[in-house]
Amino acid sequence: MNKDIITIVSTWYGPDTAGGAENAARQLAIALHTQGHPIEVWSTTARDLFAPTTPHYPRGESHDAGIIVRRFSIDTPPPDAQIPSYALRFPTIKATLASIQPDAQELRTIAALAFSYDLLAHIATHSLGRRFLFVPYPLPSSIWGVMLAPERSFLLPCMHDEPYAYHRISRWQLQHARGILANSAGERDFIVKQYQIKPNRVCLTRLGIDCTAHGNGERFRDRFNIRGPMLFFAGRRDASKNVPLLLHYVQEYIIRRQKMVTLVLAGRDPLELSRYQRRFVCDVVFIDEQTKTDAFDAADVFVHAGTQESFAFVLMESWLQSTPTLVNQTCAVTQQAVTESQGGLTFNDFASFAAALDILLNSPHLNERMGHAGRGYVMTNCQWSDVATRAVNALLRED
Repeated sequence: MNKDIITIVSTWYGPDTAGGAENAARQLAIALHTQGHPIEVWSTTARDLFAPTTPHYPRGESHDAGIIVRRFSIDTPPPDAQIPSYALRFPTIKATLASIQPDAQELRTIAALAFSYDLLAHIATHSLGRRFLFVPYPLPSSIWGVMLAPERSFLLPCMHDEPYAYHRISRWQLQHARGILANSAGERDFIVKQYQIKPNRVCLTRLGIDCTAHGNGERFRDRFNIRGPMLFFAGRRDASKNVPLLLHYVQEYIIRRQKMVTLVLAGRDPLELSRYQRRFVCDVVFIDEQTKTDAFDAADVFVHAGTQESFAFVLMESWLQSTPTLVNQTCAVTQQAVTESQGGLTFNDFASFAAALDILLNSPHLNERMGHAGRGYVMTNCQWSDVATRAVNALLRED
């Protein structure tokens, strides 16, 4: 029986840490620990991407949810660095980079990212008896970690079609890690095609959510005084999630249909609205988990216009409350999830957006059926205990 310690490596990790990949790493660690698997986490003293080099957690060994967490000092990258010179202090990394020959832009990009030399040194000297799971793929701890111990390295990349995915270093990283855990079928298919990797090296483990969450839609509507049709979006309120496009489409829908709907937006990013948009947007800013769950239950449709996802937690959270979704057809991950679940509709321009909203808002029986189909999909695929079992099978198998 394999006794290797599963060691999750994430630059940012903890109960105060924000970020989809970081939250996924923590929930997976808790699920693995609950099942009795030997598990440790190696991270840094920094909190998250919003404060990437500011010490927040104490250095050294601590415990989180019963799991050993070893934290190493976070290092601030030097200004205008052209290469990640700290990494070249490891002969293995230096030799690997010589063989990859990455271009200058790749090196400048990595050199600008927060890192921990002490964490890398610990990986280099304490890899025996461990199976490393690096989360996510484009950060220095994952890039150099795989180079230091490729035969003991696995990736939970949280990848989508983005500039990082086309780096020569990323190609080497994905091709030489011992295995890859994919959050979705769309992510798996992208990885296999992008890097010409054998499909059996990419395990579709998916991610989980709290399947016990229960929302109270009436409470949310009463609290924010919402009447009539309600659309909901939660996440970053910027161009990366196509929020400006979503605002434009909803505004156009209201004007053309002469039908008022309320678009509820939740998230911590600042939001600039025109005078007209303030008429139909309810900006609830950053809300706690229960209020967000209430919002999913209150909504007639959860709308997601983004095109870059590796899993899309928010779709699963919406479906758990039996609320159908409307997603951008050009996002392979969300489009595939909707097709698999039958939990919503897709759009690729304003005409299809408006037509889909007409169906979802004017056909209550179909709306309900899609919502229930989505919930069934989540309960089948997104229980953390099941995700942990699939992850362990991938991490501990002997090839």
